[in-house]
Amino acid sequence: MFIIGVMLLYCCYQLELEYVNDDQAVCLDGSLGSYYFQKGYKEGKNKFLIHFEGGDLILGSSEEEYFRNAILKQGTLYGSSLNRALSQDFDGLLSQNQSQNINFYNWNIIYINSCDGTGHQGYRQDAIDYEQKNIYFRGELIIRSIIAEYSTQLQNSEVIILSGCSIGAVAALQWSQYISQIIPNSVSLLCIADSGILIDMQSIDGSELLKQSLKIMNYVVNIESDVPINSCARNYPNQSWKCFYFQNLLNYITKPVFIIQSLYDFGFLQDYLKIECIKDMTLNYCSTIEKDYINYAYTQFQSTIKSKTSSNKKMGSFAPSCISNCLFLNSASFSINWSIPEKSGKTISQTLSKWIEVQQRNQGDEDQLVLIDDVYWPNNQPCAKLASQSIFNRYGNILYFFFIILNF
Repeated sequence: MFIIGVMLLYCCYQLELEYVNDDQAVCLDGSLGSYYFQKGYKEGKNKFLIHFEGGDLILGSSEEEYFRNAILKQGTLYGSSLNRALSQDFDGLLSQNQSQNINFYNWNIIYINSCDGTGHQGYRQDAIDYEQKNIYFRGELIIRSIIAEYSTQLQNSEVIILSGCSIGAVAALQWSQYISQIIPNSVSLLCIADSGILIDMQSIDGSELLKQSLKIMNYVVNIESDVPINSCARNYPNQSWKCFYFQNLLNYITKPVFIIQSLYDFGFLQDYLKIECIKDMTLNYCSTIEKDYINYAYTQFQSTIKSKTSSNKKMGSFAPSCISNCLFLNSASFSINWSIPEKSGKTISQTLSKWIEVQQRNQGDEDQLVLIDDVYWPNNQPCAKLASQSIFNRYGNILYFFFIILNF
């Protein structure tokens, strides 16, 4: 009886898989777009947290490579909804652990799965036939369908937070304008951008993989329908790809934004700058040239955050000198080991909670919360120690796995 009770308790802590209502709102492979949902209760019944999943952009230095990579992505969770779990539990600030996640544990949560390959946006009516396979670009329809499904509840809510990780963070900012237009002014709308800073930098090999990929996406996906934030698109006619760069996009965001950003963003460094030496979550195997380039990216992250927070007093930030990505969905959000300054006890969760409170009180400049690490890796010792520990645990698990096999 006790086991059954525990199982029932566990089931209720998971978000349930839902599919969009619009049969034209499909993933790269043509399967219906999907999302996970939790209904809010008690104090959170009229509060919404809409989270845009990461999943990375389709990359390619040529149109042929772009389509080839789109076909490859169709076989993953980030290009299809066919293999999504029927229910899912999340960590960090999407967890339902009340003792840790005191801010959002009982909110209405809409976790939008990434399956369009172009950052939760873009529309092309006709599928592209490549190597006898159809590729669909309908990210915009997926988001519009989900928002339409909950429009009444959103219009009657107390507060809506749009969050996202990596390219999902860019999506959260881009869709803030659209959502703000369908809700009354009485509803507070806030944005949390985690690991969403895309900087216009060359890859370490001298190529411009990110820029070239965005340009290809622009004329493949964003001709029939432009990026969601119209004010930015109008300022960059036929170049809406520039609205994906953080330093450009933030100029058009009118709602308060909180930035969570590792200054050594693992995803950006490895996927877009092609720096492979950090795959072990340290710089131990990086050459001098690689370290110099990584530290240059670090200064670009740091200066971007400082510049934007100093010019917009509604913005806040938490930017540690850690090699990581997507801290919003990580239990590190609650850990005093991830604090700025080191050992200050100022965690992501605590800082974000204070920032939300300030925004809802609509207070002045004196309450701005901007935490930015000012040390290079590995001088934030808890970050370095935790990275080393994660490597030890990972390889320890691998060795344990082989031990089990050999003794089977």
